Parts: sequence; C-alpha cells; structure tokens
Amino acid sequence: MDNRLRDDIVTRLIRDFEAEERGTYLQKVRCPECGKREAFIKADAPWMVKCGRENKCGSQVHVKELFPELFDSWSERFANQPPAPGKPQSSTPVADAYLSMGRGFELERIQGWYTQESFFDPKIDAASATVRFTLGAGVWWERLIDKPARFGKQKANFRGSYRGQWWCPPAVELAAVDELWIVEGVFDAIALTHHGIAAVSAMSCNNYPEKALEALDQACRQAGRTRPTLVWALDTGKAGQEWTLKLIRRARAAGWECEAAQPSEGRDWNDLHQRGELTEKHLEEYRYNGALLIAPSANDKALLIYEKTERREFPFVHRSQTYWFKLDLDKYQKIYSDLIDGDRPMSERQARDKALEQSGAIKRIANCHPRPLYFQRNALTDESWYYYRIEYPGERYTVKNTVTGSALASATEFKKRLLSIAPGAQWTGSTEQLDATLAQHLPIRTVETINFVGYAREYEAYVLGDFAVKGGKIYQRNDEDFFELGRTALKTLSQSTQLHINNDPNDYRTDWAGLIQHAFGSKGVVALAFWLGTLFAEQIRSRDKSFPFLEIVGEAGAGKSTLIEFMWKLLGRNDEEGFDPAKSSAAGRARRFVQVANLPVVLIESDRDAEGGNKAKQFDWDELKTAYNGRSVRATGVKNMGSDTYEPPFRGAIVISQNAAVAGSDAIMQRIVHLFFTKEGQTRETFAAAKALEGMKIDHVSRFILEATSRESELLGLYAKQMSHYFEQIHAMPEVRSLRIAQNHAQIAALVDCLGPKGLGLFTAEAIVQAHHLVAEMAIERQQAINADHPLVEEFWETVEYLERTRVENVLDHNAGQSYLAINLKEFEKLAADHHFRFDMRELKRQLKGSKARKFVASNHPVYSKTRPNGGTVKCWLFERG
Repeated sequence: MDNRLRDDIVTRLIRDFEAEERGTYLQKVRCPECGKREAFIKADAPWMVKCGRENKCGSQVHVKELFPELFDSWSERFANQPPAPGKPQSSTPVADAYLSMGRGFELERIQGWYTQESFFDPKIDAASATVRFTLGAGVWWERLIDKPARFGKQKANFRGSYRGQWWCPPAVELAAVDELWIVEGVFDAIALTHHGIAAVSAMSCNNYPEKALEALDQACRQAGRTRPTLVWALDTGKAGQEWTLKLIRRARAAGWECEAAQPSEGRDWNDLHQRGELTEKHLEEYRYNGALLIAPSANDKALLIYEKTERREFPFVHRSQTYWFKLDLDKYQKIYSDLIDGDRPMSERQARDKALEQSGAIKRIANCHPRPLYFQRNALTDESWYYYRIEYPGERYTVKNTVTGSALASATEFKKRLLSIAPGAQWTGSTEQLDATLAQHLPIRTVETINFVGYAREYEAYVLGDFAVKGGKIYQRNDEDFFELGRTALKTLSQSTQLHINNDPNDYRTDWAGLIQHAFGSKGVVALAFWLGTLFAEQIRSRDKSFPFLEIVGEAGAGKSTLIEFMWKLLGRNDEEGFDPAKSSAAGRARRFVQVANLPVVLIESDRDAEGGNKAKQFDWDELKTAYNGRSVRATGVKNMGSDTYEPPFRGAIVISQNAAVAGSDAIMQRIVHLFFTKEGQTRETFAAAKALEGMKIDHVSRFILEATSRESELLGLYAKQMSHYFEQIHAMPEVRSLRIAQNHAQIAALVDCLGPKGLGLFTAEAIVQAHHLVAEMAIERQQAINADHPLVEEFWETVEYLERTRVENVLDHNAGQSYLAINLKEFEKLAADHHFRFDMRELKRQLKGSKARKFVASNHPVYSKTRPNGGTVKCWLFERG
C-alpha cells in the first residue's frame, strides 16, 4: 500500500471516526453503521473498517466508501511517483495504483492485461487517465479513473462493437475449464480469477456473447472435451435478474448447461473481493441465490428454501408473485414411507425430494411482490410510514408508495391500501402471513425525512430533486428514492416543489451570464447575486442573523418576468415566476413559505389597490418581518390532545416582483433591497439577449444550482471575507445612517464577488466593479426612501394643503396656526369626499402615526377649536408643524 495514501486514510480515520492507534490496529473506531466506538482496522493496510459488535452490527465498510475523494485523483497522486527501491520504473504507474489500491488486485497476476491510456472530452475541456483492456482487433474498453464525475454519466469509453463477444482474462484457458462464470464487468471477472474461478466479462447485462460461445464450442470439439457449464453471474437488481433469465433461456436453447450465481444485494464481485467475501462458504451462498433466481416453478423454489432452512412454513416470492409454503408433516411421512418401501424402491434422497414435492402445499397469497424498503418518520408530526415497492409479474412497471403501521396491522387493511396504490394488486393472505412477510425484512432500515426541498440544516445537506449535495459532493437519488449521504439516509416528503436538474457537464452552458449582463446591465448582475445568495440563506442568517428581501419592480415590459423566470431555470424550475399572496389565504401563504429551504419564495403582483373597500385583496407586508431573521411567519396548532403548536422557521429567501414599489412600515422597508427596472436603454440588441434567455432550455442551465452548492465552503468563505469590508465601506457613506440598510447591501455586495473571478467566474472584474457601484447607489436610495413618508401619508398632506388653499376660511386646523397642527379626521374625510378624494381611513390612521414631514404627536386629543364660530372642544390628531 502506498505510504502517502495510508497516511491520508489513517489521518482521516483519527479525525472523522475518533480512531486510536494501538499496535498493528487502529481501535475504538466509531462504526460508520451503528455509531459505536467498537470498530477496528489494520494500521498497515487500512482497507476494511470492521465493527466488533458481531451480533448487533458486524458491518464491514471499505475506506473507499468512507473517503471517496482519496480514491478520485490517481494521476495527481501517482503519475510522477518514483518506483519502489530495487524495482524498475513502470510504464503504467497510474493504472497500477488504481488497480491495486482502488480495486484490490494483485498486479503480479494481471501484468500485461491492460495498458494506461488517456481520454479527453473537448466539451468540458477535461482529460483523465484510463485503464484500457482489449477485446479484439480494434475493439477495446477503458475506464476513466481521474475524477470521473466531471464527465457526467460517462464512466468508461468503448471503441468498436463488443456485441456477441466477451472479454476473457489472458490467464483463463477457456477450452480447459469445466465451469465458466459470465459476469458483467471486466473488474468483476478479474476479481473472480483471483479466487480460482474462470470468468469472462460480457461487458453489459444485455449482451448475449453468441460469437464467443460459438468459438468456445468449436474449441471444445477440437480438444475433444465436454463444453463447460455456464454460470451466469450478473449483478443484482431488476435489470440483471431479468436478463439472467433471458440469457439462460437462450443459452439452454443452444444446448448449454446453465446455472446462476447472485452476489449480495447492492454489491458486485469486485466489491466482494475487496471485502474478503469470496470464500467457499460465501460462494455457496451466492450459488444458492442464483438457484432461487432461476428456479423454474414456485414449487421448485419452495423445495430449495426448505432444503436449506428446514422451516415447515414460510412466505417466498417467485416471478414477482408472493406464495406461502406449508409442509404437512404427516402427509410427508406417509408418502416418504410408501416410496421407500414401494415396488420401485428409491434412494433416500430421491424419496425425500418426491415426498416433499407431493406433500408441500403451496398457495399464492398475492399476485404481486410487495416489499418494504425502509421505515421513514416525520419526527415533528410524529407520523411514520413503511415505504413499499410493489413489483408485478413479467416486465410491468413497479409502484412505490407508503403504507402506514395501521394498514400493516391486519390483512384486510393492507389489502385496501395495496389496491389503492397499485392498480390490480391484491393481497389474499392472512394477517399471520402478512406478519411473516414483514418479519423477513426486519430489522428494517430507517430513513430520515424532511418536509421541504432544499437545504437541511440539521444534516448540512441539500436535497434537490434527483440530487443531493453534502460537503461539496453531489449524490444521486438511489433506486429506493432516498439519498445515502455517508452515514445518513435522507429524503424529502415534499411533492410541491419539483426541481428538474441536468447534471451532465457536457450539456451545461455559461454564456447566459453574458446575456444577463447585456440585457439588464448591472441590475441583472445584482439580481443574480441575490439569487445565488438564496442558496446559502440559512448559512448567512446563521452568521449575520438576517438575510434581506429583494424587490424587483418597475415598468410593465421592462423584463422583470423574463429575468425571474430565467433565474428559476438555473435552479431547475421551468415556467415558474412566483405566487400572488393576495390571492392566497393566510394558511396557504404559510405553507408556501415552508416548502423550501435555501431557495427563493417569489411574491408577485401584490401591489393592486383595494377597490370598493375589499380589504381581502390587500396583503400586509408586515407578515414577512419575522422571515428576515429566519423565524416562523405563522403558528398553527398541532392536532393532538396537548397544547403544542407548529412554528416552522422560515428557511428560504423572499423576492418581491411587481410594478409598484412596496409601501410599508419602516420595519419592512429597511429589510428590502430595491431594484427598479425601466425600459430606458432597451435596444434591439438587449431585446435579442432577453429573447435568447427566454429560449434557453432548462437542461443547459440547471446545473448552476449544483455548481454553486457543491462549492458551498469556498463561496461562503469568500462571502465572509468580503462582507465585513463592504459593511464598513457602505456604513461610512454619509448618506447611509441605518445599520440594517448597510448590512443588507453589504451582503449583496459580497455575493456579487461570488459571481466574479474570485468565485464562480461568471462575470469579469469590470462587471463586478460596476455592480458594486450600483449596490452603493441602492443603499443611498433605500435610506432616502426610509426618510420619506408613506405614499398614503404624502397624499393626505397634499390633500390637506389643497383643501386649505381652496377654502376661504380655515376649516381643518383647529389650532389656527398655534402650537401643534390639530385635525379632526371625520371632518377631513367629509371635506375630502366633497372634493372627490377617497381615502381608506383605517389604513390612513395606521400610517399617520409614522408621519415624518409633520411628526405625529397624539390621536383623538381634545382641543378647544379656534376656527369654529362658537368654539367648543374637538377630538383631533396632533402633528408638529413642518
């Protein structure tokens, strides 16, 4: 083992799993599966972490699964490494290291079987070393070994056609073997040869090696030998199992003797080789699994199970249908005695098999295979489910859905649930049989759940549609609909927010950044900076205790919707802009706000005026105040017998898009970063750029969200470094007096840097400087907006002045120019109506208390009127004279 790799592994085991070096072993390692510090690993060859709790855990985990990044850049580590003392320089040092340390092979056994080559993808301008194996003239296969995730789904490269052929290890003499294993991968075949098993690689599960078999048949005839038995040992999973049955049928039709072997579920033969699980005892188990798979009938399969387990009754599955086997022992004994003592005596083995066949009662209890995959629970609501996969016979589709514990408590309830989630699926067994089928899968795995899409702070992971991101690594959702994030199994229960992300780097384009700048200028850059910041809203709020709201307003036709809809594409959402809070109930809005985390919540078209006094059409922006700090926007009662409430924190970011600016309280206005878009400067070129953004397909840009979140640590480090600098800079401006305004705009300025050469590299340094100038101007304008009165208050004072000018006598100010200005609002309302002015008096009274031009003093204060002929006391609102 390479000393540098060993040292790196040991360091990580000590750091991440609290291992302690004791002699030839690292001990007290925290087990990756059960979490107990009872695992151990060899210190000189730290490959397999083994848990010492044999009965309660007993797990074995390869370090490659724990630290995949250490086995990802073979050229960087081994390309220029000098040879070991006394050994010549290898011409394939990187391939040697990959095969020995990454695959666990003995190089002495496989010397000369492979070459070290290279692969280059011009689409992403990236190269990788490869390990190449030749199948025949002009036909080869090579594995990409340097950071293969860069190449998307492509992990290998083919040249020529392998259809009808196989790859045979040079050490295997095909015509001299009695048994030949046919596996999928090249590395699987090599792994088996390390254990004395003759194996060839068919290269894929659906390739029937017809030409190779014909050549083998010809060679056996020439050698005068019997053809070997074929053992089809394809990978586990639906595809591998179905193709095993198909290929065996075809091979038997051609006269070949066939058997099957199946590795442990979720493993391939190379994995088992590295785990030390290819002993005779293990191979016996794999052959048994294969025999069960290819059993021709339910009866044959039941007998195989009985012979191995000797259980008298049990459930089993054959061809995706569920059966129940129950042995009638009395009947078995009678038939067995008759066969032993009959006219045609049989051997004990023959009589036993025949008696079992005739006495074993087999009954179908379901026309499908309902299989519990795992248990999932929502700890907050104390709801839980078993997640089931229902398979149908043949090649029909599968259904996956939840089944509650109460539905599993009785056969009747389970039958109802099965019929409701899987068309035509029926359970006809008893409750006892249902219990036995579930018991086969116990103890069952538990998967953690969240009820939103985005960043799960508790697990420090992003759950984004088919992908998850944790610690800079991108994970794909597995076949069982959850993410395996190291020790954590995680999924989201939310179905409301669907993200469609294409992770293929070959499809990803970045020219859209230039189009945004061309179409929208620095305002587009700033808007995108905030959009990027929404992906880290939770982390930013954790650091700065707040994250601002973005307001994108302006003239109709200025391009607001085009910009927002495109930025949604960057996150994997098509044809999305936002929702109208004025058209939603309070409960509906509250649900919208908790559906996402580290994703934007866009509120659109909320600036309509209430007509006819219909205040239900207005939206109170003060509802959002708590979202600024990530607190709950609404509390609801929990449906139980206690007094619990459900107050989920706000985990996303607020974006407001409408034609008119938000007119709210100071508290709301200070929380908003304001961008105003106009048609000024629009040209044919800017229009063409906007249309190009509209026409971009989501598959070409949605990888942005993975690019950003996988660089979480780097971008947040840059943000933290720059934010303090910009805060001091903006707060030092004489025009900006509010600390909150300074912090909000400093956060945006720091996020702008994350788009530039120091961050994602989407914009030039010049474009970043221009965006910073705009952010400074925005901060000044926001301070000026805070200093101004609410538009309704401004309209009130304009109306007061108009009425004073158009009347001969002083009719509104009951103090007649002395001390405070005193106005009776009822009189104002009547006089204003006489001049065709209409005011929402309830809203006016609320906003007048924040009057700034003429500072509010008191409401409904008794004042002796100096304007009425007979005097008298009038209740007035008092204001300082401006």
